[in-house]
Amino acid sequence: MITELAILFVFIVILMVLAGYSWASLNTAMKRREKFQMRVNEAVAPVARPANYIDEQISLAKVVTPTEMMLQRAANIIDVDLQQAETYPIKWWLVPVLSLFITWFFVFLAIHPLHSYAVFVYLIGFTAGWLIITKFIFSWLNNRRNAALLEQFPDALNTIVRCVRVGIPIGEALRTVAADSPEPTRAEFQIMADKVQIGIPLDIMLRELSQRIKMTEYQFFATALTLQSRSGGGITQTLETLAEVIRKRVGLKQRGYALTSEARTSAMILAVLPFVAGGAIFVMQRPYIALLFYTSGGQACLGAAILMLLTGLGIIQFMISNVLK
Repeated sequence: MITELAILFVFIVILMVLAGYSWASLNTAMKRREKFQMRVNEAVAPVARPANYIDEQISLAKVVTPTEMMLQRAANIIDVDLQQAETYPIKWWLVPVLSLFITWFFVFLAIHPLHSYAVFVYLIGFTAGWLIITKFIFSWLNNRRNAALLEQFPDALNTIVRCVRVGIPIGEALRTVAADSPEPTRAEFQIMADKVQIGIPLDIMLRELSQRIKMTEYQFFATALTLQSRSGGGITQTLETLAEVIRKRVGLKQRGYALTSEARTSAMILAVLPFVAGGAIFVMQRPYIALLFYTSGGQACLGAAILMLLTGLGIIQFMISNVLK
């Protein structure tokens, strides 16, 4: 059984590597074709084009190519944010590989109690488990970073307000925030300050910010600064109000963490208790618990127990996360 699982695992890994290589090659070829077509169009286009006056509209939308749309849809399946891939603590392509090993462990546990349905476990359980675990890891990484950005955002807004009130331009105010803020806010505002310094228009930079950080607060911040840069007027009151609202939201979330501390502690105790009880029985009555490891029925019960324990902990965490949202 272990040999068959190892062969199946190696076969699945080879298929995934070949599929990833084929997809990367196809994506590269499509990008080269688009660049070539763009150069051809520029070469054959007339030198003098008629002026086309269109009323300028304030919009944070960006026209994407079919290739970028296809790539984004593929990334959305596993919840990976390619624009923030460099901010992950590990390389983003290592996460699917890691989830592959975790899925193999779960499938190995499920084979014993479900040996009569081994084919369905391999075909359906392996694919669904890999997808769910990969989405969970990427969602956890994204939510952790967004929570840090949201918590640090009010202080960054207050810094901008103080700089604007003393007459410092927006570009220098962004650089001040980048110098005084912790990560990950430091990196985001440093990107904005560098783009402003090299001459990129403020509205384009803010549009890229709203697309890179998919948070309502940052999108509102981008919209407010865009309106101020194009139509003039004071921005300090708007940013102060936004900072106050965000502080209230952060405080409400921290209160939610405090109210759910009992549930989180109960989940931790339930997770540790089976291992403590199993260790105590192993010390006092080793032949009694050895049946779980050396008999087929015991292995089936052990695998089912571990799966049910992990499923219950996952449900508890899912409920707590939904409450905190």
